[in-house]
Amino acid sequence: MNTNINYEYDRYSRHYIVRNTRILFANFTGAARQYNQEGRRNFHIVIPEDLAVEMENLGVNVHHLPPRNEDESETCTLKVSVYPDADIRLVNGRVATNAVIDNMNKDMDMGPMIDNEFRKGHVLNGEIKIEFHVAKNTKVPNSSPYLRVDVLFIPIRKSRLVEEYENYMDDEDEDDLPM
Repeated sequence: MNTNINYEYDRYSRHYIVRNTRILFANFTGAARQYNQEGRRNFHIVIPEDLAVEMENLGVNVHHLPPRNEDESETCTLKVSVYPDADIRLVNGRVATNAVIDNMNKDMDMGPMIDNEFRKGHVLNGEIKIEFHVAKNTKVPNSSPYLRVDVLFIPIRKSRLVEEYENYMDDEDEDDLPM
């Protein structure tokens, strides 16, 4: 498990902030899968063991993935739900793009693009930052709490072309730019 993951609880906003985590099982499109109903947008984040204990004490379902080999330890993950009010940003170099998750307007929905970045392996896992809160379904009595993303920063590996352009822009004076 990644020991660089750190977290804090902001008691004023009642949000958890987790830094340097990884995302597993990304499903920003809400596609029907073996463990997912169609339309449910979610993903799992890797968390440290002390946060896993804290979440279990709150009644949140913590997933324990067995080690893949004897050198690894068990990996704890949390399933986080994505709703249209989430502030999701794809970060490429110095540019942060706001990714709109829109259930109503499929033309504006960035969910497929985000899932595509994960499939291509462009996401810099281990540098992801997320802010979430524990919510409860008030329509279903005795339902267990779930996690809902508020803010998510997903760093994307820069292409060489973007990096060359940024370096070019840093080296040039504004007077030298083509008109």
